[in-house]
Amino acid sequence: MKYLKYSLPLIFILVVELLVKFNDKSICLWKILTGHECLGCGITRAFHELFHFHFQKAFEFNHAIIIVAPLLLYLWLKLILTNDVK
Repeated sequence: MKYLKYSLPLIFILVVELLVKFNDKSICLWKILTGHECLGCGITRAFHELFHFHFQKAFEFNHAIIIVAPLLLYLWLKLILTNDVK
């Protein structure tokens, strides 16, 4: 149970990876409800490509990946290394 709080981001990423891999339809709630892409559309596919080391494809899906990915990595590492979970 102690390590569950640290592994939740990895579990989330795995679930999203599986949804993207085996589902051709969008998993974006905004796009499903409105039919239009939101500002975050493509970020899931960008992370999917980033995890497979396809950096150019990741950037093509959503340019914000160059800001969001390092920021999330920093926050996740900070959480783990400082043990700052309440």
